[in-house]
Amino acid sequence: MIEICPLCKAPSIGASRFGLRRCSSCGLIMDPAIFQPGAAESLNETAFSDTYEPERSFWVRWFNAWKDRRYLRYLRNVGKSAGELLEIGVGNGSFLCAAQADGFTVTGCDLSEAICRKVEQSFGIPMHRGRLDTLPKHKWDVVVMNHVLEHVHDPVGFLRMAGSRLKPGGVLHIAVPNVACWEARLPGWNSYEPYHLAYFNAKTLEKVLCDAGFAIVHQHTHDSFSAWFLALLRTIRKPHHVSVQRPYPARSLTRQAIEHAYRLSMVAAGALTWPLRATQGWLGYGDELIAIAKS
Repeated sequence: MIEICPLCKAPSIGASRFGLRRCSSCGLIMDPAIFQPGAAESLNETAFSDTYEPERSFWVRWFNAWKDRRYLRYLRNVGKSAGELLEIGVGNGSFLCAAQADGFTVTGCDLSEAICRKVEQSFGIPMHRGRLDTLPKHKWDVVVMNHVLEHVHDPVGFLRMAGSRLKPGGVLHIAVPNVACWEARLPGWNSYEPYHLAYFNAKTLEKVLCDAGFAIVHQHTHDSFSAWFLALLRTIRKPHHVSVQRPYPARSLTRQAIEHAYRLSMVAAGALTWPLRATQGWLGYGDELIAIAKS
């Protein structure tokens, strides 16, 4: 089978680190599964089925709230603090809740029936279960895709569909793992996951947005407080990108105590590495790449 880059359509695919592939023409890094028909759907269905339970403790809720406030601040910085907002790929629904509380009228879209059901039952937020192209005919002021684009096999086509859902003057907020970050040199980088098919840097994210008809308003990187802690820990344990999603075990008192110690260590490591992480983000090597664009 000839491997064709999903971004630039060149057949110049070579080896990259940790078993990944790299297009020598545009630089996009990919998991080999991206060339397998139906891989995106099957991998994501396995990872985000009924056993997927992202919000397990107040620690996770706190971390999510911190991140959600940051995303909303980025939107306010480009003049978007109200209006209709669509989030594609909603995770545990925390960003939709935060955006609603901040004044947006929100709707979610996700492929996972389990996620849609949990968000509707827990928060009363309207959800559309299905692909983006099956949404009712409507346009939004803001479309949000946080850590979604790396899951799809046709990123340009996916972004074009997202752009068709924006009102005139609307903006797209997108966040992806930054494969150019310093932590990505370690096999335990937190974003090496079996269901991540494409890995973007600033150059390839700019290309995919431009090819899809977007003009970038703002782009920067942010280095998460847990990035180095998780990358080093998972490198010591085993490469994380070959792992699979498993049901979470029951939360006993012992497990809760272990989690508290684990999370406190993570926070302490984040504080200690703050000068390094701030420098990374400023230089463009943070572990998360964020862009805001207009179609």
